[in-house]
Amino acid sequence: MPYSIVANHEYKSTLPKCVIRVDDGWYDCTAWRGSHPGGAELVDKFHQQDATDAFYAIHSDEAVAMLKKMRAKPLSSSDAQRDPVSIAFEAFRKDLEAKGWMKRNWWIDFSYSVLPVVVLAVLGTLLSYSYPVIATLMIAMSMQQAGWIGHDYSHGRGQLSYFLGTALGGLINGFSSEWWKNKHDTHHVFPNRKEHDADIHNEPILYLWVSDEVDGWHRRYQHYYYMIVYSFLYASWRMQSIQYVMGSKNWFERSMIAMNYIWIACLPWKVAVGSILLGGLFVAVVVTANHQTEEMIEPDDKYNFVIDQFRTTRGVYCKNLFSEYFFGGMQYQLEHHLFPIMPRYRYPALRELVRKFAQENNLQYHMNSVFEIFVLNFQQMKKIADTEPIKKSQ
Repeated sequence: MPYSIVANHEYKSTLPKCVIRVDDGWYDCTAWRGSHPGGAELVDKFHQQDATDAFYAIHSDEAVAMLKKMRAKPLSSSDAQRDPVSIAFEAFRKDLEAKGWMKRNWWIDFSYSVLPVVVLAVLGTLLSYSYPVIATLMIAMSMQQAGWIGHDYSHGRGQLSYFLGTALGGLINGFSSEWWKNKHDTHHVFPNRKEHDADIHNEPILYLWVSDEVDGWHRRYQHYYYMIVYSFLYASWRMQSIQYVMGSKNWFERSMIAMNYIWIACLPWKVAVGSILLGGLFVAVVVTANHQTEEMIEPDDKYNFVIDQFRTTRGVYCKNLFSEYFFGGMQYQLEHHLFPIMPRYRYPALRELVRKFAQENNLQYHMNSVFEIFVLNFQQMKKIADTEPIKKSQ
């Protein structure tokens, strides 16, 4: 395949040593990178690089404490100074942490996130034989929203967050949160970076850029069928989750996924299949909104965690309560990428602060309405479909 397999636990490092920079020190990660939950490959990508912003964005308090217990080699006079944007962002992050933005209010979490999803799933199940169409819509929506909740909790800190993410992701969606987090953290660190971010590598079915190395005759039609293909994401993620948990020893996650399939088997088959496909379509509407139209970064391009998030991410402006709920917090994609540990219900208030940060640091903040996002996506897929590959000189 033309790209790195993210969080590949069969990955064998060819680097004799791996040293990364966090804050004002260099940490030798050679001995423990093989036990890194996100895989050794992700650690290796930061060899001799500044990983400060990426490290604090996706790691728990426990992981931060573990790193700080390691002996760090101080910076030398020859080491480069941190980028001004990174310095400003670090101050921004620390200010938000000090003011409690990363902490969860569990009453809000349960009423805003968990309760509506459980109600939709239970009512859909009760109506599945008498009102199958309504039931399909309810269960599909519960699956889609459970996915966003599991996504939020998989980034969260603490045992309760882990429990809820694993339970809801497995019980309602049949997903492995552990598999998802390992894959998804790399996307967060390297959004839209070729050969790093597996989320942008959908070839040979869909193409997000034109290449003479990997191409297919059907690319010219992809703007007509790309949303249908994305609708099968749920089915694909289910299969990949099964493959992952069969090789893991996480019996709690296995049991949640097993209970999901028992539940699905008890539904009328049309409701079961329809819910998964419709839920996949609902997810497709959201996941194509934020990165697909943005810049695709070459693997050797200069890396900066903060700047890359602004280069590759577009927010969605939701004009009504339904779309605000439907997008599940993913309409605040840039806010989420910069602060994935933060509870998603804080993102609406955070948006203006991020826009102010962008203005102060000469960064572009990209945002469009739901309809505009659909138009931009279609235009981008058509542009790629109509572009002839540039042949390399022999």
